[in-house]
Amino acid sequence: MKKIIEFCKEKYKILIPFMVGIVLLVTLVFLYKEYRYENTKNKKEISVYQYFGGIRTEYTAIVTYNLKDILVGIEAKDKKIEYDSKPVYYKDEDKVIFPNEMTAIFPLNNGLQYKIYKYATYYKENDLHYIKNSSDIGNYSYFFLYDGKDVFFFPDEVTLNINNKKYKDLGAMSYVTLVGGTTLIYYDTSTDTSEVIETDNDIVTVTSNNVNVNISERYFLSFGKNVLLFSPNNLNPLSKMIDK
Repeated sequence: MKKIIEFCKEKYKILIPFMVGIVLLVTLVFLYKEYRYENTKNKKEISVYQYFGGIRTEYTAIVTYNLKDILVGIEAKDKKIEYDSKPVYYKDEDKVIFPNEMTAIFPLNNGLQYKIYKYATYYKENDLHYIKNSSDIGNYSYFFLYDGKDVFFFPDEVTLNINNKKYKDLGAMSYVTLVGGTTLIYYDTSTDTSEVIETDNDIVTVTSNNVNVNISERYFLSFGKNVLLFSPNNLNPLSKMIDK
């Protein structure tokens, strides 16, 4: 150890510039990679729409893909859009972008719940449901999505009920939100309409042959049992699902 210390004392005038050079080299390599990454990302303009307060808003979105062709960002081109969990719909395709993480729930598969990542996309092709979750693409059946707060997305046709009475049938790829337990907002793809309803703490449910969700109390039925809905934070990613 003494020899090493003595060597460093004798050679410090050489070692210091050498170490500075190494640091500069590492920094330059890092900056080059970042520059190359930023300038080789693929950006596309797409026509999309969303509903805000029951009003349809169409705009051009710039979506960004990284070098692995994974969607990593979305921004409005000519509008100021504050993205939350509400789906972003492609105007001319059966395709949706989810700006935030979501939970994928499978009531007919033992009520299993998985996380899909931010900027995951859902699309329908040849009557099959696909989710692109980061680099993973899978075909899934009999599920719905939940953001952990108040947004519910249904890939298949469902019925919206208020106090156990049918209120409206919703087309495939519709969504329902319930804010504060009282403000119900739905978007129905079959009629391309949205409505804001004050429910006065009424019980809101969404049902079909395969789905039964209590929106108000945040649980769903799986083989006759009530199962609490989880936020996506601590769930395994959808890619870990074995039986799709």
